[in-house]
Amino acid sequence: MRAMTEGDVAACAELFVEQHAARRASNPLYPTNLDTVEVVGELISSWLSTSDGIVAEQDGTLIGYLTGRAVTGLGGVRMSVMWEWAHATCSDAPRALFSEMYTAWCRLSGRPETTLHMAILFADDVVTHDCLVQTGFGRHLIDGGRATGASDGGMVVDSNAEVSRPTLEELDEVNEMEAGLHAHLDAPPIWRPKSPGGGHLYDRTWIERPSKGLWVSRSKGHITGFMSAEAGAQDPKSLMSPPVPHITGAFLKPEARRTGASGALLAALLGWIHDSGWKSATVDFETSNPEGAGFWLGPAGFQPLLYTMLRRLDPRYVDDA
Repeated sequence: MRAMTEGDVAACAELFVEQHAARRASNPLYPTNLDTVEVVGELISSWLSTSDGIVAEQDGTLIGYLTGRAVTGLGGVRMSVMWEWAHATCSDAPRALFSEMYTAWCRLSGRPETTLHMAILFADDVVTHDCLVQTGFGRHLIDGGRATGASDGGMVVDSNAEVSRPTLEELDEVNEMEAGLHAHLDAPPIWRPKSPGGGHLYDRTWIERPSKGLWVSRSKGHITGFMSAEAGAQDPKSLMSPPVPHITGAFLKPEARRTGASGALLAALLGWIHDSGWKSATVDFETSNPEGAGFWLGPAGFQPLLYTMLRRLDPRYVDDA
């Protein structure tokens, strides 16, 4: 185990690409943008230029690597991040290798830069997931995906809700519900870190641009909920290319819940995605949101692709805390 240098980047990229090729062979929902050593190597190199990394070797052969650095995110909170492409272990590596690399990485500077450590990993990487849990991490976000097909274009839903695109005049009401969504995510049991930006604004581009889809549900003439998606709105590198629709918002007023309106909104959105020529869609949600998690991983048909794991540190151990 030793500190990573620029000379290790090519071998680290080769290890990641080898592991990711096997992953994509079993799950085509992962796109092809991280399939080359050149692309992954550039990501690792740029990350390493302002961070520390660890490589693990056995008999002179690389068997694992890990690199992370401090960034600002999660509502302005400083955190140390390990992206899904910033770590990998070979398939026959010792099961505790990730824990050992994380331990060595933590000891490089002696004191952590932030009170929050975040690691993103692929959902099929059970060994790394278990290592993170045993090291004090817990799940924070799930990035999910699902294929779309001809059946989504004519999905039949058991609901009395009327679903359609909103008019320009109705966008103010959609934005009020967007604020309601953020209030819901900030409330128990989710207690999501608040974003200083307050979310995004639904404007006329959500009606006019073909890369954006916004649908509302109605009951007795009143809007009761919305669901939106935008192509290319996904953040993790492993899900970004080619641009696929990412569900950016979904909310129902309390009186519309458990009426089938969520299924009706999803059916309209998936039908638009299929009719527009896309083959899949993604969504992310907090694991502390039992209602959202139950819907997306249940009747909505999404499967986990990435897990975002968090570990909080006592401020006494952190520089300048």
